[in-house]
Amino acid sequence: MTGMSEYLAAHIQERLAADAYELGIRVDVRGDVVHLRGEVMSEQRRREAEEAARAAAEGREICNELHVVAVAEPEAEERLS
Repeated sequence: MTGMSEYLAAHIQERLAADAYELGIRVDVRGDVVHLRGEVMSEQRRREAEEAARAAAEGREICNELHVVAVAEPEAEERLS
């Protein structure tokens, strides 16, 4: 990554943390395409991350490769003995 791409990737990651509250997303800038990779908890969080990245991407294309991971609720209350 060139210096400008690294700067833009860092800027987008800051925006993701501030606007979408996502810290674990990897951002790669390749030419005019911004790649988002990682895992989020819901489809809504995936969309919010893409919107935050788009707002910071300075007109570049967003390639959203984020995966939604379902967090299962415990079936029964866990007992500690």
